[in-house]
Amino acid sequence: MKQFLLISIAALAGLARLEADSYEPTSWERQIIAACLVLEASNQGEIGMQAVAAVIANRGERDTSRYISIVKHPYAFSALNTASTGKTGSDGYTDHVRRASRDSNWTTALQIVDQLYARSLTDITYGADHYSRRDELPSWSHKMRATTVIGDHLFFKAL
Repeated sequence: MKQFLLISIAALAGLARLEADSYEPTSWERQIIAACLVLEASNQGEIGMQAVAAVIANRGERDTSRYISIVKHPYAFSALNTASTGKTGSDGYTDHVRRASRDSNWTTALQIVDQLYARSLTDITYGADHYSRRDELPSWSHKMRATTVIGDHLFFKAL
């Protein structure tokens, strides 16, 4: 009986992992994450947006089912603060997606989101789970180790 229970627990853990591994974002979730990449780093091109995507992956410990909640977390990404804190009301992320979709890097951002969910995106941030503009030093940075500079952003990893 004890062995059966252990096998059952292991099977359920494997099933939960498989479920997380196979998470497929909705079209809207995909667009919200692409909007985050564009609004945070489009001015830095594909590499800047890849770096922001890597931070999302690192915060989610590469669990694809967590990516959208990470992006929507209040104050997690400054370009989305008005939506993530409820200041846009019932419009939510609509304006952010609309604005980002007009950017010349929109298609590239959507491709990066697809790579993010396929787990084929290389982490060019060396494990960073935070970043800030290079010209500012946030109050939380003393609890972090700088990992790299990409474009206008300085990347950090929690100690």
